[in-house]
Amino acid sequence: MKPAKTDKELYLRVLSYLKPYIPQILLVVFFNVLFIVFNTLSVWMVAPFINTLFQEQPVLERQAETSSESAGIWNLNQWLKEKTSRLIYRDDRVETLKILCVLIFLSFFLKNASWFGEVYWVSFLEERVTKDIRNQVYEHLIHQPLRFFERFQTGNLISRIVNDINTLNVAVNRSFTKVIRDPFLILIFLFLLISISWQLTLVAFVVVPLSGILIHRIGQSLKRKSRRVQERIAAITTVLQETITGIKVVKAFSMERYENRKFREKTEEHYRAVLRQVRLNRLSSPLSETLGVGIMVSVLWFGGQLVLTGQLISSEDFIRFIVILFSMMQPIKSLGEVNNNIQIALASGQRIFEILDYPPEVVEKPGAVHKTTFDDHIIYDRVYFRYSDGSDWVLQDIQLTVRKNEKVALVGGSGAGKTTLVNLLPRFYEVTRGSIWIDGVDIRNLSLHSLRRMMGIVSQEVVLFNDTVANNIAYGMPEYSREEIERAAKLANAYDFIRQLPEGFDTRIGERGMRLSGGQRQRLSIARAILKNPPILIFDEATSSLDSESERLIQEAIENLMQHRTVFIIAHRLSSVVNADKIVLLEEGRIVDVGTHEELMTRAPRYRQLYELQWIV
Repeated sequence: MKPAKTDKELYLRVLSYLKPYIPQILLVVFFNVLFIVFNTLSVWMVAPFINTLFQEQPVLERQAETSSESAGIWNLNQWLKEKTSRLIYRDDRVETLKILCVLIFLSFFLKNASWFGEVYWVSFLEERVTKDIRNQVYEHLIHQPLRFFERFQTGNLISRIVNDINTLNVAVNRSFTKVIRDPFLILIFLFLLISISWQLTLVAFVVVPLSGILIHRIGQSLKRKSRRVQERIAAITTVLQETITGIKVVKAFSMERYENRKFREKTEEHYRAVLRQVRLNRLSSPLSETLGVGIMVSVLWFGGQLVLTGQLISSEDFIRFIVILFSMMQPIKSLGEVNNNIQIALASGQRIFEILDYPPEVVEKPGAVHKTTFDDHIIYDRVYFRYSDGSDWVLQDIQLTVRKNEKVALVGGSGAGKTTLVNLLPRFYEVTRGSIWIDGVDIRNLSLHSLRRMMGIVSQEVVLFNDTVANNIAYGMPEYSREEIERAAKLANAYDFIRQLPEGFDTRIGERGMRLSGGQRQRLSIARAILKNPPILIFDEATSSLDSESERLIQEAIENLMQHRTVFIIAHRLSSVVNADKIVLLEEGRIVDVGTHEELMTRAPRYRQLYELQWIV
């Protein structure tokens, strides 16, 4: 969808999520119409009630006068008065009062019943739309490439999905019904006022343009302040997420006071932003009310003189005019609040749609090939890669061929491009120039699902979920039996420690596997890759968290797996890759040499230096 450039386009985009719920919208409109009818009726009945109690003229005479003044519907005031008098006036004032009380009760009862029906279906629509937007944002989020998550902080993304969508929901919740109902109420009341006295109506609304200008300016400023509030709460979420995630480091370096001070600074910024927003938001209500009182005083002065001098308007019509005008002030004031709520919603909507409109970097081509097997070779054909236009090259002129069942090790100093090189293979990033081929097919022509299903990846950053051991090993692979899960655990040297856990394979391991040691978490990650049984395995510093004994056992498992798999290994310990079929030496994003351990020790001084430094350490 094309990004919205104006407030109107942005608001219409929010409302576009209502399209699947046309029947419910029609119900909302239906109940709104009922509310408007019965609300208007309840207001109209006030004047006859006052007349019945306090008018000295006998009811029958007044009814006769009203009938003699019979008017068409185009003279709405007289027409309604005639219809009302025929309905309620009787010879006996007590009987008239009884009819009036029944009608007033029914009008208020039906008005509130309509209000309940309207609120129920509006709540249904708002919650469904909120759910739809949140699901869409999440689905869009998880399909983004790694580069996306390097641009946006985790706390910021969480804040947009939780706080911004909640704010959008609240703002729409407060405005959606009023946008439908209040303009109609105002128009009906305005028509009634004009039919009673257009002169008084003109006096009443001479200051309305001024009120509209002030409310518009307040709304625009409120939108800017609302966006700042959402940015501040995102900053708080980011600090909170980073602190909880890195709590061990915080405690190890005794940084509790520093983190507490940083958090307090963020909450102070949020407090000040919210205070400015609330101050401005609350200003519109007293401003509208003050202008409304000004209108009312003007009408009372001008209209009261007309009544006292017997000009243009009767006392009954003046009472009715004042009651309707008072009733009209509430929807006018409410529309001012609606504008504020819409501006708050637009500020949150901009942050939400900024995520939804983020252009996808890795796109699956229409009619992409679904490949399930790896049969022969992988070729990096003059591959270049950089993270953004104008930045330095991370990889340059990579030319590499990997045959089926080869064990390939990538070595080099920090920042040489080892991890980036393997991350291009499953298309975590898109190649900037050149191409990567699997069995003669450009990986950009393969479906992402089939491409990634061919690969098992174990990285140095272990990712586990707050679930059972068995479910973590079989993540995304529910078709595997318990026996197959246990076999994978044995191959990864994880079976023995799992059996010692309180509930074995059914033990929940806590958020990010915090109940396990680093070596145990790493072995579960390896077991997951083994269970997947892919033709291509990628180990990115996979043994970095293991002690020497565990690493030895994992190396044995890898050797067994090599019989039927192609393996890429990135290891900080060169002793773990000396038996690789091919060792690729990288420096500053370029391949400087390829060979076996013996060959590189003979002809590659940099490799020999890295190897000897490892043993010195």
